Amino acid sequence: MKIKMLLCCSLALVCALSVSAQRRSSSRSGGAKTAREAAQEKMDAKVRITQMPNPGPQCLILAPNLPAQGGSQPITKSRRLWGVYEMTYQTEQKWTEDLTVNWFVLCDTKKAKKIDRSKTAARLPPYVYYTLASRYVNVPDGPHRSCVCLPPSFIERYGEPVVISCELVTAEGKLLDGMTVVNGFSYAQAGQFNEESKEKMEWWNNDSIINAKDKNGEAMIEIRQGLVDRSKSPFYLVNNADYETIQ
Repeated sequence: MKIKMLLCCSLALVCALSVSAQRRSSSRSGGAKTAREAAQEKMDAKVRITQMPNPGPQCLILAPNLPAQGGSQPITKSRRLWGVYEMTYQTEQKWTEDLTVNWFVLCDTKKAKKIDRSKTAARLPPYVYYTLASRYVNVPDGPHRSCVCLPPSFIERYGEPVVISCELVTAEGKLLDGMTVVNGFSYAQAGQFNEESKEKMEWWNNDSIINAKDKNGEAMIEIRQGLVDRSKSPFYLVNNADYETIQ
């Protein structure tokens, strides 16, 4: 229990430090910026996250249901809930060629809907971690949405998110903005991010968190596949004009 509490406290502390990233320049080493570099830096500073998803029941959504074709009938007794997590961001450049949203999601297995309590059940760690990169191209100026989903079976078996982090990154890997939400609380402390402290501030790159062990030497966090972009979910055609082309 003490180890688990320490892990939670470490996550909250790291996220509080890390979360709204200070924009960084890509100036030439030892020289002044060119006019083009200065203009690009100014535009990059205006690419920002405006709202993060708030983990909780409001993010559990029934998928759109289409009439059955060919007389087939559903075999499930009830429609199942998806985890749908949307982040909004703003760009002011007329066209942004390439923009990537990196997602980092930590789920609490105690929030699982269908926990296997049989004697033969495999051990579940306290937390399950997912990551996904959504790359958008030809992004016009204005407000936009990025969205990822957890399929029903993952929500039911491994629980709901308690920590969600997002980064906006250029094609060259330059970080433009970032934010983290922990248990519904958003941390945004601008100016706390720099290259030297990057490893400590990004919890997903922090070995003391990702590789934490309990008193029996068992992993506290398990890394899994399962998070999908909205374009690969049943929600793809709902308000799809709000989302940019993904590659």
